[in-house]
Amino acid sequence: MTALRSEQGLSSLTPVTGQASGLADSLPTHPDGAAPGTPTAPDWLRNAIRASGDILYKWDILSDRLIWAGEIEEVLGEGENAIASGHGFNNRIHPEDLPRRLKALSDHFSQGDNYDCEYRVRNGQGLVIWVHDRGRVEIDANGMPVAMSGAMRIITQRKQNEARLERIANYDELTGHFNRARLRDELEQAISFSRRFKVEGAFLVIGVDKLAMVNNAYGYEIGDAVLVAIGQRLDRTLRAADIIGRLGGDRFGVLLSNCPEDCVVNCMDRIIEAMRDQAIEINGQSIPITVSVGCVLFPGLVNTAYEVMTKAESALTYAKKAGRCCYNVYRPSEQQTLLHRRAMDVGTQVQQAMRDQRLIFTYQPIIHAQSMTVSKYECLIRMKDLKGDILPAGAFIPVVEQLGMTRLLDRYVLDMTVAELRNDPAAVLSLNISGLTATDQSWLRALIAAVKATPSIAARLIVEITETAALHDIEESARFVNLVRDVGCRVAIDDFGAGFTSFRHLKALTVDLVKIDGSFVRNLANNVDQQLFIRNLMGLAGTFGLETVAEFVENEADAQVLIKAGVHYLQGYHYGRPQFDRPWAIGQRILST
Repeated sequence: MTALRSEQGLSSLTPVTGQASGLADSLPTHPDGAAPGTPTAPDWLRNAIRASGDILYKWDILSDRLIWAGEIEEVLGEGENAIASGHGFNNRIHPEDLPRRLKALSDHFSQGDNYDCEYRVRNGQGLVIWVHDRGRVEIDANGMPVAMSGAMRIITQRKQNEARLERIANYDELTGHFNRARLRDELEQAISFSRRFKVEGAFLVIGVDKLAMVNNAYGYEIGDAVLVAIGQRLDRTLRAADIIGRLGGDRFGVLLSNCPEDCVVNCMDRIIEAMRDQAIEINGQSIPITVSVGCVLFPGLVNTAYEVMTKAESALTYAKKAGRCCYNVYRPSEQQTLLHRRAMDVGTQVQQAMRDQRLIFTYQPIIHAQSMTVSKYECLIRMKDLKGDILPAGAFIPVVEQLGMTRLLDRYVLDMTVAELRNDPAAVLSLNISGLTATDQSWLRALIAAVKATPSIAARLIVEITETAALHDIEESARFVNLVRDVGCRVAIDDFGAGFTSFRHLKALTVDLVKIDGSFVRNLANNVDQQLFIRNLMGLAGTFGLETVAEFVENEADAQVLIKAGVHYLQGYHYGRPQFDRPWAIGQRILST
C-alpha cells in the first residue's frame, strides 16, 4: 500500500451513502429461469436485511463514496443522502472511538486481520448510539484496497446492559457507593500499601442507629431515602480520597488511607456530629438520625480485608452496646499480641521455606471402589524445618491464613503441582486451594498459562475447594468453577457435608467430584444416621451426574458400607498413607492395609 493510499484510506474509513436500496438493486432482477411472479433476488434480500435489523454498506475507497442498503433512516436516523462519504461518516464517530476503528481498518488492510469493531456514532437526531461494524476489503490486481463491504448492527441496548451489569458488580444500587465486594478489594490493596510503605490507615463500619424504627414509622421507602441522605452526608464530611461503600442493610464502610490514629479519631467525631446535629429532611418529614462507628486501625495485627471487616463489625457492636451515637476502636489484648508475634515468626519460616524449596508434597492414593486400583493422588503440603524435621500442614496453614499469605502459598502449590504433572505423564493429581484463591484472578491466569504451555496436564489436574469456602460466596465460586473447567481441569468440592446449605447450592456449582467429609465416614459401619446421609448423598450425586470420593476410610467395615452405597472412590489410611516418594502407580491394584 502506498503512503498516499494509506493516508487516504485511513482519513475516510467508513461506509458510503447513496440509494438505500443501492446494494440490493445491483443484484440480478430475476434469477435465470424464474417464472413470472416468482420473488426476485432483491425482494428476498431486502426482506432478510429488514428482518435482521442490520444495514449493509459498500465503500468505494478511491472515490470515498458510500452506498447503503437496508433501513438506514430507521437505524441511523438519516435520510438517503445524509452520509454519502467515508469522511462524512468518520465525522459522526465518537472522538474516543475513532482511533480504535481506524487502527482496526488499517490492520485489516495491511495484515489481513478480521475487521470487527464496536464504536459509538452520533445519529441524525444527535443521539449517541453503539454499532457493531464488520466488513471485508476488496483488493485489486496490484494488492491495493479498492473497496470495502460490510454490515452494521445497532447494539446500544446491549452496551447499556453491559454497563448496568458492570455497575451492579461494583456499586450499591441504592446509594451509588461501592458495594461490599468492591470495598473489600479496595481495602485489600490499602492494607498491602500500608504495610509496604509503613503508613497508617483505618477502616470504619458505620451503623445507623435504630433504622428499623424509621422503617416501621415512615415506611421502607423513607428508610431507603434516609440511607441515601446519609451516604450523601458522608460524601460531604470525608476527604475526597476516602472511599465509601455500603456493606448492606443499615451499615456503611469507610476506608481511610494514609491517616494516623489521631486523625482517625477526629474523623469519627465529625461523622457522628454531622449525623446527630442536623435531622434529615425527606418529603417534609424531619427525621433525627444518629450513627455508631466501629474502627480498626491497620496494618497493626490485622492482615487481610476479611479480618479487618470482621473486627470492625465487632467494634461497632461494642459501640452500640455502649449506648449508640459513639465510636469504638478495636484493641487487641496482650494475649492476642503475643499470639500475633508467634504467628509472624511462623509466617517468616514459611516464606523462607518457599525460598529454600523446603515446602514439599506427600501423596495419598485415591482408589477406584469397584476395581480397587489407584485412580489419582492428592497432594498434601508439608514443611521441612531447618533441622530437617517434617511439620504437618496443621502447624503452619492456619498461620498462613491468618497472615494473609494464603494466595501466595496457593500459587506456590500450583507451580509445584504443574511441575510434577509435566515431569511425569502418568501422574494424576489433585490440589487444595483456599476460598480466597477462588477469587484470585492472578491464580487463574497462572493456571491458564500452565495449561496453554502444556495442554496435556489439564485432564490430569483436579482442583479442590472446600464446601464452606464455596458457600461463602456461591456466585463467585460458581464463576471460578466454570473457568477452571473451561480450561479442561476437573473441580472437586472437598469436605462435603460440613456446611448446612449443601444440597440447595450443589446444583449451582457445576463440579465434577464431591469429597464426603470425613466426619460422615469414620465409624460409618456402626452409625445408622451416617449411613442414611451417605445414601441420600449418593442419590443426589446420581441426579447431578457427580462422582463421589469418601475420605478418611480407616477400616474394611466402613469401606464395604461405602462400596455397597455406590461411592465411586475411596481415600484413607486403610488404602494408603501419604508418601513422600512419587508412587505414580495409576491403575495398580491396591491391597487393603
